Amino acid sequence: MSPSSKNISPKSPSTNPQADENISGMIAQVAVPLPIPTVFSYSIPEPHRAKAIPGVRATVPFRNTEITGYIVAVVPISSYEVEMGKRSVKMKPLIGILDDQPVLSTGMLQLTKWVSEHYGSSWGEAIENALPRWVKYGKKVEKYIEKAKKAIGTHAAPPQDYALSDEQHSAFEIIQKVLSGNAATKKPILIYGVTGSGKSELYIRAIRQTLKQDRAAICLVPEIALTEQLQRFFAGHFGEALEILHSKMTDGERFLTWKRIEMGTCKVVLGPRSAVFAPVPNLGLLIMDEEHEGSYKQETTPRYHAREVAARRAQNEGALFLMGTATPSLESMEMAERGVIDRIDLTQRIDLRAMPKVDVIDLKRYQGDKRPSLLFSPPLMREIETNLKNQEGTMLLLNRRGFSTSIRCPTCSEIEKCKHCEVALTFHQEQNLLLCHYCNYQKKVTSVCGECESPLLRFMGFGTEKIESEVARFFPSARIARLDADTTQKRGSHEKVLEDFRERKIDILIGTQMIAKGFDFPHVTLVGVVLADVGLRLPDFRSSERTFQLLTQFAGRAGRGTKPGRVIIQTWMPEHPSIRFAKEHDFLSFYAHEKQCREEFHYPPYRSLINIIIRSHDEKKAYLFARELRDLLRKELGTPAAVNADLPSAVTGLEIIGPAPLPFYKLRGHFRWHVMLKIPPLHASIPSGDLTITAKIYQLLMDLKKPSGVAFQLDVEPLNIL
Repeated sequence: MSPSSKNISPKSPSTNPQADENISGMIAQVAVPLPIPTVFSYSIPEPHRAKAIPGVRATVPFRNTEITGYIVAVVPISSYEVEMGKRSVKMKPLIGILDDQPVLSTGMLQLTKWVSEHYGSSWGEAIENALPRWVKYGKKVEKYIEKAKKAIGTHAAPPQDYALSDEQHSAFEIIQKVLSGNAATKKPILIYGVTGSGKSELYIRAIRQTLKQDRAAICLVPEIALTEQLQRFFAGHFGEALEILHSKMTDGERFLTWKRIEMGTCKVVLGPRSAVFAPVPNLGLLIMDEEHEGSYKQETTPRYHAREVAARRAQNEGALFLMGTATPSLESMEMAERGVIDRIDLTQRIDLRAMPKVDVIDLKRYQGDKRPSLLFSPPLMREIETNLKNQEGTMLLLNRRGFSTSIRCPTCSEIEKCKHCEVALTFHQEQNLLLCHYCNYQKKVTSVCGECESPLLRFMGFGTEKIESEVARFFPSARIARLDADTTQKRGSHEKVLEDFRERKIDILIGTQMIAKGFDFPHVTLVGVVLADVGLRLPDFRSSERTFQLLTQFAGRAGRGTKPGRVIIQTWMPEHPSIRFAKEHDFLSFYAHEKQCREEFHYPPYRSLINIIIRSHDEKKAYLFARELRDLLRKELGTPAAVNADLPSAVTGLEIIGPAPLPFYKLRGHFRWHVMLKIPPLHASIPSGDLTITAKIYQLLMDLKKPSGVAFQLDVEPLNIL
């Protein structure tokens, strides 16, 4: 039974009349890692009473089997009987306790409970998400305990401090004052600083101040590759106090790291999204670098955003939440305007270095021209050649993998598509395969059309693999490397490429968006965007924001050393606001333009979105269930038209849209429909009865009988609606 709910699932262990026993004393309330919106109650046999405390794992009987769950509370039978309105209760006893010490602190239990309620999942699912795999699967870890007591730090020369600029100095004074202040006054801070303005130095000094107060810090980065870059920067400052935590570590490595953090041996934690759940005792500072990045949003249940989880954890633990970026999310900017968070601006680069000069190349000017390369405009070709002669670094961006994006038959116009998804297959030359980037379906390249058997096939579009081939053709003496999802599958592969580029063993680095984020290569003086339009045509209201952020961030990789930087952006849409404002490094004008569109059409940050995706192999079943769900939501929550019908649960300003097919209608063999709710932002967290709006929707979904073969996903504040 949920501590705040009176209803018990009919299949709950506490109501199963088989093999029950009369109980007395204490009851363990257990969250199980299944999509069930309740916790379950078990009696605690005498041999287990000493170890049955909140935060430990327990083996419990569940639906004719045994399952590992997490004790979230231990309560007297008397209080349980009062809550249930019964004089006596029968329930099954738990089977065993798996831990001598809790794997979840009281604070982490509180945080995972909030995650489950805010993002629509069970408490057990939220707990499983927060813990590393060795905990979830019961790995025997006794042999690692002694190793964990010995800190394994990274040694490097202590880098020399440099004098802060006037802007940095003013910013640090504000941060220092908040860190030293009362926990209740620690309002989150957004550092809006242009690329190269020295945000990382402020992070270092804020962490030092936190350590002086004998408190710990977590620094989040959007990519594992950036974890390694910041590790180099942080290692000299914090030595053995620094720990790295990410998903590519082995179970043994992750366990050692986890225990060192938990025991307080290491007080500075660096890692991507999941590090927000690191078991740091006495947390004083939580940093989120590149706070705008979409990789902070998890795309599996629970679909949390690390920014919101970090803000909640910092609030719970009296810590400062510090965010930094050159291109803030619209949500963070709007919160700053409302005074929910504070904003600090850094408008100049270190040492007053100039922002790189940006040239936008209108590809329509060269349409029909006879030129050596159809992918590179003459200005970009000239700039690459100049950089090679000057032995300066060049980076080329195309946010699309593969060699060709599709294969079309010129006779019948059919495109080779994935048999599981309604998307074109991408040709990968190195593997000589057609590959689906959504379900990983692979198909050999054939010499004839699969539909009409025509012997001629035409390769359409291009990706990073094609760019690499083209660069090698025109600049044969250049040392080239590519960084994308295809080249970084092996462990350590991306670190090797980045290290070689940093040491100037590579002249030209080609990649997708993973090379655009946060990297600092002083020798890079030229960056080229091969095609800026890749994401602009997607049917997603965030496409303009994502494109502006990507272009601005990538432009910021140039000119970070002593020599000025140049940026070439190739596009078919030079007048698009994302490109116009990126050319001028003008985020504030882009923000003013974009927020007007968002407000007009009721999108974030002016509305909270809740997207419910319904999928099934049976197209009709998916649609009919989506329609049934839409009708239920209208009945239970009310719509603007129904508010006057005196529905007590009606939510003012609620819009329910759909059902509608998703843009990528068929993926991995499933037909996909969605129902979207737009809710005024305050309603997303205001309780409706004794549940939040999200928790109420989740409860409605779980109580609704689903046809066989139909599944749903609940996505609160989705970043991707494709």
